[in-house]
Amino acid sequence: MSKTYPLFKVHLDKAPALEGLAKVFDSGFINEGEQVSELTQKLQPILGSDRVVLVNSCTSALTMALRLAGAAPGKNIVSSPMTCIASNTPIINLGADIRWADVDPMSGMVTPETIEAQIDDDTVAVLFVDWAGVPPQLDEIDALCKRKGVKVIQDAAHAFMAEFADRPVSQFADLTCFSFQAIKHFTCGDGGALVCRSEDDFSRAKKLKWFGYDREKAKDERGNWQGQQAEADIYEGEVGYKFNMNNVAAAIGLAQLPQMDTVVGQHRRNAAVYDKAFAGSNALRAITRPDGSNPSFWVYTAVLTDDRVNRDALLESLVSEGIHAGQVHVPNDDVSCFARYRRDLPGVRGFSDRQISLPCGWWLDEADAAHIAERVLTHISNVQA
Repeated sequence: MSKTYPLFKVHLDKAPALEGLAKVFDSGFINEGEQVSELTQKLQPILGSDRVVLVNSCTSALTMALRLAGAAPGKNIVSSPMTCIASNTPIINLGADIRWADVDPMSGMVTPETIEAQIDDDTVAVLFVDWAGVPPQLDEIDALCKRKGVKVIQDAAHAFMAEFADRPVSQFADLTCFSFQAIKHFTCGDGGALVCRSEDDFSRAKKLKWFGYDREKAKDERGNWQGQQAEADIYEGEVGYKFNMNNVAAAIGLAQLPQMDTVVGQHRRNAAVYDKAFAGSNALRAITRPDGSNPSFWVYTAVLTDDRVNRDALLESLVSEGIHAGQVHVPNDDVSCFARYRRDLPGVRGFSDRQISLPCGWWLDEADAAHIAERVLTHISNVQA
């Protein structure tokens, strides 16, 4: 049987995960407790902040971030449609409106210019994704939003351990949301994190994840919950959700965490192989990366630059050889629930129609990446001949 190259593959270190799960089951504390507290502490230096709130999904983190930013009826969020639909459905669920910012057709990401054009008096936040683990121009976007008085919400679902200007990407946003879902670099089975820049947002986020109570105040020295404090109250406007991470998910995460330098390092080495292979191509370019970025390359995305190459036919040919290339995400503005926000977005159309994403993960070595690159270039050259 010929070798296959999946676009996604979960990383699980089975033995320590089972050992950690056995400890959880034996303890009797299944919900949020010791393991969640331990994982929170261990993630803080990796995510670049001591204001980390672990939750049950990145969608929950995004929902909380939008609440903290003031998303509500009569307010709007400037957002990119070129992302997972989970980035934008929470905006609708909170009753706010969306103003789509166009993207750079060579990166798939918003720019300071496309963001600024959409900010108005009712804008409370700008939301964007680090596409495929590549951050956009974070410093300029952050500076723009500070000038405009709106919050920066970064969807870093693809960007675990990504950096900008030698700093974790979370340090360039008011609220940064990470995904620990099954096919991400780092997994808890499912889960996520919200990183808050301000102490006020952090304090509120801890309450919002658990109905409106600050669960941390009712934990013992090991991090296990001892029951809600009698004096606790939920204040008007702070009614929260059931978004907390549990010990089962945290135990899985704790088992994976020691391998993350190796995992992300292999993603980066494979990306370097693609960069070298495609450097001389006149038909394919890696997506634009700003100076100072150190992407984590969840997948490797490139853009076709020769109109003779049919993107869908190229993907079909690669998949037929066992190379599971794809598009990853399609424009949200094509989805019916966002119909009332549609407008002309030439950058989105240009990127969406010409993007391809290639397997880049830890399950490949450099020889695999070189083989995939060779097959991509061969299919392109056959079309150009």
